[in-house]
Amino acid sequence: MKKNFIIILVALMSIGQVSAQKATIHLFYPYNAKAMTAMFGVFAMAAQKNAPRNYVEVNGAYMGSIGSQEYYKIEVEPGNVVLTIYTSQLAYDDAKKNQPSSTFSLKVNADTEYYVEYKNNGCKMSKKDVYNKALAASTILYQGTYKDGVLFNADGTVNQAFSTSVAYTPAPSQEPTKKAKQIQSDVDFNIPESKKAAENTFALIIANEDYQFVDPVNFASHDGEVFKEYCIKTLGIPEKQVRYCSNATYGVISGGVDWLSYALNNFQGSRAIVYYCGHGIPDEKTGEAYIIPVDGKGTNTATCYSLNQLYKTLSNTKAANVTYFMDACFTGANKEGSMLVAARGVAREPKKESIDGNTVVFSASSGDETAMTYEEKGHGLFTYYLLKKLQETGGDVSYYELAAYINRNVKKDAFLLNEKPQTPVVAVSHDAVPTWKGMKLK
Repeated sequence: MKKNFIIILVALMSIGQVSAQKATIHLFYPYNAKAMTAMFGVFAMAAQKNAPRNYVEVNGAYMGSIGSQEYYKIEVEPGNVVLTIYTSQLAYDDAKKNQPSSTFSLKVNADTEYYVEYKNNGCKMSKKDVYNKALAASTILYQGTYKDGVLFNADGTVNQAFSTSVAYTPAPSQEPTKKAKQIQSDVDFNIPESKKAAENTFALIIANEDYQFVDPVNFASHDGEVFKEYCIKTLGIPEKQVRYCSNATYGVISGGVDWLSYALNNFQGSRAIVYYCGHGIPDEKTGEAYIIPVDGKGTNTATCYSLNQLYKTLSNTKAANVTYFMDACFTGANKEGSMLVAARGVAREPKKESIDGNTVVFSASSGDETAMTYEEKGHGLFTYYLLKKLQETGGDVSYYELAAYINRNVKKDAFLLNEKPQTPVVAVSHDAVPTWKGMKLK
């Protein structure tokens, strides 16, 4: 369906009132209803009333619907921000389920204002005076703060989904989720630094912690952030060649895979590292494994990203090799061992996905086991020992040594800390069988 929306986003230095240590995003729909009405009379008014609505999500949190001459002003913490828009005449839930989304990602800085114009052909910069003229005729719908996956009103209360001029069914209200206390670990400090740059290596890091429809994955964001530091400092990967996606929606995951595919196809001899921490789930009928985006539902794999699709997409590139670190299980259980889908009483062992090319996959658990957290260290159990070995060796470790170290320590601590089995495994493509044991990350 053709997307009929315009979003304007231009980065300018803060001039107006912006809260300290926060960025401000201005989002509006500058459709000129008065001009259209003057030209087409009541027909324009009818067209406006029946026009598709643009449902807006910020980092996966539902914000509301935006239409002609309507305007949002939202403060966010500095860092990565993703705007996702569903354009449809359907209600929000139905649009989210049945309509494709348009996603725009940006990295925002404190005390900076951002304005964006997004059309079907992409984003374009706009002068501030043009923005102000469009804004003068707009109506402010919402003004507040976004933090930790929740939208807050100016008075500090949680913002609930609301209706504008067109009725729709709002998403279930999301109260702030009680999150695990952030813990500093020994692997978070004294990160070794490489003197040699890994010019041919690209890394895609996806860390999903704050889910809309299922339980959070404690420490996932911390896992991703620290692994990113090791990629840049210890493995020597240039920062511009590392894409970190925190709390990624389906569109963000898909965009990250496209970015990595392009790099692998256009830079000769390139290598890839893919890290994922979050929820996974198997298809009830086929057993095929899926990554759950933060806006995905465990009851509907159509909202999730196929692990098989990920493997096939990257194995079909010109990459010299691809290495995966998957701190997730795909059985339908979370890291505390309870089920993601209440109606499902037992964990199901996912189907083993076929991998091609020169590919090695390090997985946190096997069979119907759960990938658990290491509460004392503030990391996933698998990720902690991955980082620990990189710290001890400065990244100069063979895959065989790395796999043996992770396997030995995770198995031991899973039993001592949780009295449950967790057995990390390595899956290797046919082409990588002769060489994988001697391969290294740097």
